[in-house]
Amino acid sequence: MKTTNLFILGAAALAFAACSNEEEAMVTDGPVAAQVTASIGAERNTRAAGTAWDKGDAIGISGTTGDKTYTNVQYTTTGGGLFTVVDPVQAIYYQTDDEATFTAYYPWEALADGATTISADTWAQADQKKFDFLWARAKGKKAAPNVAFTFAHKMAKVVLTIKKGADVSYDEVKEAVLSLEGFKHEGTFDVTNGYASATGNSSVMWEFANSADNPAWNTPTIVRDDEKQTVSYTLLFFPQEFDVPLPFSATLKGSQSFSAALDFSAANEAAGGLKKNRWVSGRQYNLSVTLHKTGITVDGCTIAPWNEADGGNVDAE
Repeated sequence: MKTTNLFILGAAALAFAACSNEEEAMVTDGPVAAQVTASIGAERNTRAAGTAWDKGDAIGISGTTGDKTYTNVQYTTTGGGLFTVVDPVQAIYYQTDDEATFTAYYPWEALADGATTISADTWAQADQKKFDFLWARAKGKKAAPNVAFTFAHKMAKVVLTIKKGADVSYDEVKEAVLSLEGFKHEGTFDVTNGYASATGNSSVMWEFANSADNPAWNTPTIVRDDEKQTVSYTLLFFPQEFDVPLPFSATLKGSQSFSAALDFSAANEAAGGLKKNRWVSGRQYNLSVTLHKTGITVDGCTIAPWNEADGGNVDAE
């Protein structure tokens, strides 16, 4: 009885080992599906237009493994850092044991055959998700199938915080019409290398807050702090360089208007870069603007990575 049991157990063990070996052979010899995870910079699952990946956010992945080339394959997330292919027929598989390199961009777009760029107009700040461009490169192989993309921001972000000063109410701060000019609002994003570039002509006066003509279309991301009585506007732009400071204006209710000139040279130099008046890819420029009945004050620009630096102060009349 014991001998019979040992024989049966031994046979079962051999059969299990054979099955395991066959499964390992299948994993080693056949194509293996790539697994895709994504983070942005040091903070996982975050992006500019929000604090986390939203359900349905899509990225486009390209790369070559073996003799198989994948181009702009759409992967989406349910809200976390794990992305899955939309069309199973297009799923990315490792064809050989060799390491493969992949690139990815956000947000995904159905590009025409041979097309590699996406055009965008940043005047429509209400649609920031459409031009919050991100790009990444990562490697993977059969033995380590996870492709862990770490995305980098390719646009420049400007955060303007409006404060109330002498004889100005919080309601006037909230209702102030704000404008900026002298920058290129159109541009393109190359999905193959992640290069975002401004195109076209410099803008004339562009009202981005409380515009009577386009109250919803131009409105950027807005954060109101009732305790501090401030309003912050987050703007996304194509990286670019300026010959002169950018004209900025604020008009209070009753048509009282003030202006200032914004120069980003000192902030860029303080961040370890060249002293140039420009918006750099991946940088966040923070400015505070205080509204007074006698004028406005622009408190020095600081930079944060989205690199931290102090700029100078600019007075407006």
